[in-house]
Amino acid sequence: MSVLFVRAAALAGGVVGLAACFSAPGFGADPPYPSSALIKRIVFDFATHRKLAPGSDNWPMTWARDGLQYTSWGDGGGFGGTNDRGRVSNGFAVIRGSASDYQGRNIAGGFGAPGPAPFTGKCYGILAVRGALYAWRTGDGSGTTAYAFQEMWQSRDGGLTWSPTRVRYATTDFRGNDRGFFAPTFVQHGLDHCLARDGYVYTCAANVKTGQWDVHVPGEVVLLRAPERAITDPAAWTFYAGMDARGRPRWVRDPSLRRPIWMDRTGGAMMVSVIWHPVLRRYLLITEHRRDSAGNMGIFEAPELWGPWRTVLYAEGWGTGHLEPSTFYWNFAPAWWSHDGLRFVLVFTGTGANDAWNTVEGRIEVTRSGAR
Repeated sequence: MSVLFVRAAALAGGVVGLAACFSAPGFGADPPYPSSALIKRIVFDFATHRKLAPGSDNWPMTWARDGLQYTSWGDGGGFGGTNDRGRVSNGFAVIRGSASDYQGRNIAGGFGAPGPAPFTGKCYGILAVRGALYAWRTGDGSGTTAYAFQEMWQSRDGGLTWSPTRVRYATTDFRGNDRGFFAPTFVQHGLDHCLARDGYVYTCAANVKTGQWDVHVPGEVVLLRAPERAITDPAAWTFYAGMDARGRPRWVRDPSLRRPIWMDRTGGAMMVSVIWHPVLRRYLLITEHRRDSAGNMGIFEAPELWGPWRTVLYAEGWGTGHLEPSTFYWNFAPAWWSHDGLRFVLVFTGTGANDAWNTVEGRIEVTRSGAR
């Protein structure tokens, strides 16, 4: 049994069964990759929908050595706050409890937090590794400020205080028509990164293709990595630059030589979340397509971060009939998978009625050949 799911069950008691299931097996538009041969469909139980922290959005997730999940939010007061009460540009919080009975508490910034917000801007990537927390700061405000720079911060006291590292990418680091990338996210590899397959920390991000705050077309997700022990060393970070003649990934320091690991030429891409699923032995990537904040969710799977990718779900107006179709960012909660790895909790956010912390439980159905 996977360390991830054994530990998750011990902490969270597993994910409860689905009482009112709503299936999402099909595609609302032309997906960029063939259908998954492993995952038959993904099912969401909107009867389990829970909403907290109204007015606060984003909510990337990671799972730390202390057994707790950590997250960040933007433009609100976080847990216990509202869009006005305790409002900060970006804050950090901790999640305690099980999939069906949890509480969130602000740590740095927001309503009632013991510590101040460490920076303005947004965060779509947080990682627990070797007992510390790391976060990608994207820009210094909201919207298109995310394109200006990407900067890694570090906390060694459970998210209470943060300091910048020297890892930073700005528009001046790219040449010609290359606008760089934005909203980087860490690839999640279980409790305190314990399921890392090669000792590296990986980050994915979408390339900037427009000056507007909307889905970027063509959609290109790029990949960079650094050894766990050197995560704060700028010289240790390298970019995926395609495959060599032996079919192995090439890594380069020059960001202008980076190549996408995932593409959607017509649908595009926006913020990304990626997690390793050790039972299915697949990476699961989620992003938007066609239009921002419209519930246009795409879920994809691959055995390696550089592919080959397959489509699990390519929805338009995800949750319609149960949710306002205004969601834009989704993360699988890393600590809340069931023993068999097929039941999950999805953390999501959006605009309008979905401008909050939201969760919904669900399950993955695998094909007969993919069943364990």
